[in-house]
Amino acid sequence: MEGKIELGREKLNFEEEKMRKATVVLLVVIFGLMGVAGAGADEILDTIERAKKLYQKGKYSEASSELQFAVGQIQNLQAEQLKKLLPDSLPGWTAQEATGSAAPMGFFGGGVTASKTYNKKDTGESIEIQILTESPLLQTVMMFLTNPAMLAGQPGTKLVRVKGERALEEFSAKDKEGELSLILEGKTLITVKGSKITDKNILYKYMEKMDFGAIKKAIAG
Repeated sequence: MEGKIELGREKLNFEEEKMRKATVVLLVVIFGLMGVAGAGADEILDTIERAKKLYQKGKYSEASSELQFAVGQIQNLQAEQLKKLLPDSLPGWTAQEATGSAAPMGFFGGGVTASKTYNKKDTGESIEIQILTESPLLQTVMMFLTNPAMLAGQPGTKLVRVKGERALEEFSAKDKEGELSLILEGKTLITVKGSKITDKNILYKYMEKMDFGAIKKAIAG
């Protein structure tokens, strides 16, 4: 009986240690994101302070919950920041209002996203630009960018360069669809998707309107 109680205590201690470590990791993540907090930082700092007090009291589960809330708030600010970096429409095109969202890791891949759709009414062409950061989904594109041999079984796909950055081009003249993807600083994916397009150059024109320098600065915090 005493052996079972001791095992139970060890398991409880192990779970507490796991929660403590997870809370510390969240603290590190939060302070890494605080550089982009800007407006709304006071509320976020108050949440972090509550989490700190809970952590000091050994209430790791509650502290972790507060920190996760703070991370979500900071990521929402990041999404708003990225929305502002999406370009205006090209002449003859109209742009819809940009959207932004943040999802925790493991939820549809997680990460911070900003996107904007552009339409050309007389031809029905449509372009969507998306900026995605802090997501494991980047690894899939990264594999193609760093290992050209993987493109052998991907017809209509090739490696190109846009403004000095290595990019992945996919285009089907038959389906009138295409996509241009590239990764900045190893952690931010930019995609330009086109539908009902007859000329793939429109993908490049919109990608070239992106301010890579401003995006790099934003993601650096």
